[in-house]
Amino acid sequence: MSDKPPQLIQKLPAARGLAWVAGSWELLKRQPLRLLLVSLFFQFFLSFSQAGALGLVVILCLPVLSAGLLHAFFLVEQGEKPLLAVMFMPFAAKGRVGSLLLLGAVSMVIALLVVTFALAGQVLDIDPEIILRIEQGDLDALQLIDPQVLESAVLAMAMGAAISGCISYFAVPLIWFRQYKMGSALIMGLKALGRNWKPLLVIGLFLGLLAVPIALLFGYFYLSMLNGGTAPTILGFLLLLLGPLFQLMVFGSQYLAFRDIFGLDQETVPVKKSNDQLVA
Repeated sequence: MSDKPPQLIQKLPAARGLAWVAGSWELLKRQPLRLLLVSLFFQFFLSFSQAGALGLVVILCLPVLSAGLLHAFFLVEQGEKPLLAVMFMPFAAKGRVGSLLLLGAVSMVIALLVVTFALAGQVLDIDPEIILRIEQGDLDALQLIDPQVLESAVLAMAMGAAISGCISYFAVPLIWFRQYKMGSALIMGLKALGRNWKPLLVIGLFLGLLAVPIALLFGYFYLSMLNGGTAPTILGFLLLLLGPLFQLMVFGSQYLAFRDIFGLDQETVPVKKSNDQLVA
């Protein structure tokens, strides 16, 4: 199979960004329970990202899991009902899973390099026992770290995640929906980002505003747990709902942006109908 780039990368106006966000909400309303369940399943896997060696495996597989979530939106748009099995479709897709895993490895290395250079040796000043306690899930150990170092670490990780997210934003759907190899998907994805920075900036700003109240609620919940208190149950339930919903808005907007900018070739989309079951 040839790995040819699409004939045209559409250049769309800034207002299209709002249309993608609104369209994401419309898709979500078609199958809210099924998409919410898929999103919760996605976050369940992400929860292992802090578990040492297993966490590295989860981060490596993140593009594969992301492809499954994007495919769920494709199914909803086609009038289908996505099952939890949609998350595992990319793992069974020969010729695509390898490129997705390679993209995960590249993104992980870039994120690690960004964090390493941003911290510039500050982590070396932290007691290794404190780091070990944090890795074991001891939240009280965070209070023993210099607040400035902790702030720098959080900003560095956010920067690394943002850069990794940008390079894989279109690369993941290009590999999954258009059968691109990792290198070609990365190059074409970056070109599309540059050509459509205005509507993508609108998406980022709008979703960023939506994330503010969620981040404040999470911060309050986290501080309550950190100080040994008991956070309200209703707040925990609200975060359990809002987190996946926000995640679905992000992935839904990403799917619609890819569809409008690159288009979807039905011959390359890995979907097969069979009694409401979807097999890779």
